[in-house]
Amino acid sequence: MKKSPLPLQNISVNADEEEKKKKIRGREALVKLLRWHFGHSDFRGKQLQAIQAVLSGGDCFCLMPTGGGKSMCYQIPALAAPAGIVVVVSPLIALMESQVMALKEKGIAAEFLSSTQTSHVKNKIHEDLNSGKPSTRLLYATPELIATPAFMSKLTKIHARGLLNLIAIDEAHCISTWGHDFRPSYRNLSSLRSHLPDVPILALTATAVPKVQKDVIQSLCLREPLVLKSSFNRPNIYYEGRFCSLISGNYLQTDC
Repeated sequence: MKKSPLPLQNISVNADEEEKKKKIRGREALVKLLRWHFGHSDFRGKQLQAIQAVLSGGDCFCLMPTGGGKSMCYQIPALAAPAGIVVVVSPLIALMESQVMALKEKGIAAEFLSSTQTSHVKNKIHEDLNSGKPSTRLLYATPELIATPAFMSKLTKIHARGLLNLIAIDEAHCISTWGHDFRPSYRNLSSLRSHLPDVPILALTATAVPKVQKDVIQSLCLREPLVLKSSFNRPNIYYEGRFCSLISGNYLQTDC
């Protein structure tokens, strides 16, 4: 069953616009969204800082271990804004598909665009994106699609209507030529800033040495980004050495 939309909080229509924005990105309202849609009691690690940074209109670079909850850093902002779309750049179609399916099961309007979809499905998504008030809150797309002139033009038009809230780039280390997973299609994402100068960008990765981090920030033209690094310590994983005789007594008595 789909959940009904959760009102962030009761805000007077005559309230000051900046005051409304502060309430939207306040901890209480964000935790309420987290509990309602995802069933978690509180944020983990650097999640809240990343969310509040992009909701304030700033750029953010987030280094977080696998399983650390990177997706929450852009899914909650998509739900916190009264309207508009968060675009998520993801390298794997299977990953996009599974995330969108999980979000839809929670009643969250999410879609993905890929070469695997039928023309009918794509047309329905584009129809929604072209509308005055799209129902889609999270739109997943590959870096190859994002960099095409046609799709960039679409994003520009959505932004011109004030409906492009955030661009989240997952696996951002793929941008760097210094990284082991460099992908040329990711490098082309550098054009996002020139086409969409005032849209906040969130770069997320689980693997980035300082050289790669610097390259990603420069390539995406992030403006004084908040750089967040979560601990990679896994207290449930440890090394243990035990002595074990590899040669039994029987083998010791064997003539060579």
